[in-house]
Amino acid sequence: MSTPELRRRAELTPSQRRALEQELTRTDQVVSWIGWHIGELVAVGLPLLLAITITWWLLALSVLAGGVWAGHEWLLHRQQRRQVEHARRALPGREQDATDVQAAQKSREGGEVSA
Repeated sequence: MSTPELRRRAELTPSQRRALEQELTRTDQVVSWIGWHIGELVAVGLPLLLAITITWWLLALSVLAGGVWAGHEWLLHRQQRRQVEHARRALPGREQDATDVQAAQKSREGGEVSA
């Protein structure tokens, strides 16, 4: 590594250094997930808290927000799975192994693909 690169690395926080080296801890991953999903958590949690403390009909709002969130996550998961399968097929000279064949079969059947 060059001197400017070493100097830049010295200026990083420990969590930034772990992210750069792709050595994130579970705590780092949880904090990151909460940061990315804080809007959804508030959209579900606030009406739920109000339903518990003020009036029960706000529970429907919380259930609606949770359903929309779950539906969006499901669609996002399907889209990412299709992109990964497309990218795997597009790699030149790559032979399919058993996990690729299983993943393709499960996606055709509509099942979950495990890593």
